[in-house]
Amino acid sequence: MNYDVVVVGAGPAGATAAKFLAEQGVKVLLLDKRRFPREKPCGGVLSLRTLKRFPYISQDLISAYSYDCRISSSSLKNSFQVQMDEPISAFVIRKDFDFGLVNYAKESGAVVQEGASVTDLKISKDKIVLTLETGEHIESHLVIGADGVWSLIAKKSGLGQHYPHIGRCLFQETPLSSDLLDEYFTKKRKASLFVKFMDVDGFGWVVPKKNCLNIGIGEIQPTLQQRQKKPPLKEVYHRYIDLLKEQRIIPSMITSGIMQGGSLPMRPFKKTFTDRVLLCGDAAGQMNPLTGDGIHYAMSAGMFAANTCKKALDTKQTAASFLSTYQKHWKKDFGYEMKIFHLVLNALLKKNRDEKYIRLLSKDPHIFGMLFSMANVQGRIQDYQWTIARRFGIVYLKDILGL
Repeated sequence: MNYDVVVVGAGPAGATAAKFLAEQGVKVLLLDKRRFPREKPCGGVLSLRTLKRFPYISQDLISAYSYDCRISSSSLKNSFQVQMDEPISAFVIRKDFDFGLVNYAKESGAVVQEGASVTDLKISKDKIVLTLETGEHIESHLVIGADGVWSLIAKKSGLGQHYPHIGRCLFQETPLSSDLLDEYFTKKRKASLFVKFMDVDGFGWVVPKKNCLNIGIGEIQPTLQQRQKKPPLKEVYHRYIDLLKEQRIIPSMITSGIMQGGSLPMRPFKKTFTDRVLLCGDAAGQMNPLTGDGIHYAMSAGMFAANTCKKALDTKQTAASFLSTYQKHWKKDFGYEMKIFHLVLNALLKKNRDEKYIRLLSKDPHIFGMLFSMANVQGRIQDYQWTIARRFGIVYLKDILGL
């Protein structure tokens, strides 16, 4: 079978790319090794700027909106709360949300093939050939690899793999009645974020949705030496659940018996393109390292990849030199933001600094107000960074002077 573009991986990045390509009249195939709807390890937090950039996302795919968020240090002694009249973020059920995006791609004219695992990729001068597990061969002019952190497309195309720049997480999504969720999290659906719980280099989260509660903990992949000094993540997760119940943050009926795990990329590849191939989403490492949110970056990258492929087909230029414009687009849009969040993450995770920084941030809630505004109105962090740095500097100086 021959196509103009084959998209491998039908998560938010791949489904978005396929939708935009099909709408422009491109003959596109969307492949995924799983069948939808399927589970996805994720908290399911969706920034409002994603809804503004992609207004076709139906409200039916939104489980709840949050107007309230508390961020706490590892000891729980320091915290600050952000409350707004307008939503801070949206929450989705990833199984339903991803299935909805696949259906958008299908409705736009993309051919969708589920349960199709790619085992090989061959790039030649005039085409690219994908081999499926069934032995079927598919020819295409271009391929978009959106097949996750362990991307076969990235590996086979020579763009690489993410190891050791990965994180890992454990989470569970427990059905609860809306009345019980209202009791614990109010109708504002108060979310919680915990920095460096039990000395884990990462975060814990509690995300209340319409009729379920998502609880998780994630960490930067430790080295073998670090892992030997720390308890296993599963043990940390059990203690995390116990603490949340002790603090009456979650209902006492919640157990940690059923959980799922996943891997997350912590850094993007230096190069996300080569001859006839583009990478986007987790496959490219396009994730917010501070929050673990990858949906906005993934969908944006999918849109940029689709537009680049359309221009490549129109001009019959499929070499890396032309496809490099894709990387310029996504870097201009959110690449600098990712670098800043890496710096913030490293600062927070240094020994005991989370306590100090969160205590200082609690003295000026406008700082996080600006961050949330940026996330919700398509702002760029470079437009806010000096204002934020100045405000934090004033708070820091007042703390030193005891004012």
